[in-house]
Amino acid sequence: MGRALNDRMPAYTRKKRLSGNVYAYYWELPHWAKPTKDAATGKMVPATRHDRQCPVASEPLGSDKGIAYQKAEALNATLTEWRTADPAKGLAVGTVAWLFDWYRKQERFTSKAAKTRKDYRKLMDMLVQLETKKGAPHFGTRRASDVDGPVADKIYKVLKPRGVRQASYAMQVCRLVWSWALRHHRVTGVKENPFLGMGLVSKAKKGNRGTTRAEYDLYRATARAMGFQSMATAAALAFEGCQRTWDAFGYEDPDGVKQRGFLWEDYTDETISLVQSKTGTRVTLPLAIKGADGERLSLYPDLEEEIARSREMQRDGVDVIVVEERSGEKYKERRMSSVHRQICEKAGLPKEMTFTGFRHGGITEVGSVTADVRPISGHATLDVTRIYNKVTEDKAREIASARRAHVLLIAGTTEPDGESE
Repeated sequence: MGRALNDRMPAYTRKKRLSGNVYAYYWELPHWAKPTKDAATGKMVPATRHDRQCPVASEPLGSDKGIAYQKAEALNATLTEWRTADPAKGLAVGTVAWLFDWYRKQERFTSKAAKTRKDYRKLMDMLVQLETKKGAPHFGTRRASDVDGPVADKIYKVLKPRGVRQASYAMQVCRLVWSWALRHHRVTGVKENPFLGMGLVSKAKKGNRGTTRAEYDLYRATARAMGFQSMATAAALAFEGCQRTWDAFGYEDPDGVKQRGFLWEDYTDETISLVQSKTGTRVTLPLAIKGADGERLSLYPDLEEEIARSREMQRDGVDVIVVEERSGEKYKERRMSSVHRQICEKAGLPKEMTFTGFRHGGITEVGSVTADVRPISGHATLDVTRIYNKVTEDKAREIASARRAHVLLIAGTTEPDGESE
């Protein structure tokens, strides 16, 4: 039997008399679960237990007594689960929260790139706390095996106002989790994947925009004028060397692991090399060839010039090529993004021009002279429709020579004797 409307109100619920003998109902967090002010920032922060923030907040319940009671009981159930949860006992087996936790322990998840794992965890945590309707139990408390197509559609509908791309990405993560759970149904209890066939677009309509050589040249000139030689050098490493932003700057990844970046010991008068963090591939770029008269002909004059400028300006004892001028340390990702945006705005470059676009633009340029860009870019494999070619330093030298000739052809100059006309 349901609760009689004259019964005592649920815990933490109060009513307030309005005009016309009408009552409004309110649910309020108890004092031990209310947000508190952070002394350092002055901001209100949610109460926390076992590293989990309080999942509910005080809210009005309306004037319908029956509906108010139902909402209050749902809120109390969620509050009790948060208050009494014992990490030592683990999550309730079979729930969505448990399934996400199980998936995170699988090699299927742990083998992914650090940034991908970070993004997946963020979406999973958001989904665990998601309400499909106001006052309803969180999605994380549902049994994973009971989630069906209509529920999946409802979740997407709830998430869509927050952004179509985020909603689609969340559905993609769920599709991967349920797909893996289906293969291990004896453990998970999952026998179908309700996130298949939703017909959603999980990628942006426009891909990452490749930077042109003209934009690349303007960017470097502007960066130098603004006192950011390090950014000009990083752009050259990304565009000329087709290297990933992550490797050009040597960021600390989301797991706290510091990436190697380019070191001065990797650079000689003849080559520059790097062990890429994503694939473990060592890419060696020959920097010059000998002309017919025995003179040294630079294959990457812009790259060598930027590196030389960085060497002149850098403090003694620094072993990394790209470091921030103000600190002498590696860039933090957020700081790099801020400086990059300042340079683009100063130069009048497109807003959609990302730092990743330098690598894309460089690979596009290489692709105009060869189908196999791996000796430069460090990709692990070719597309299955392409012929597999052995990656060698000789091949990299041939590509660099052809690329240099291509650049000079576009510019309307030649280098028959090692000098531009």
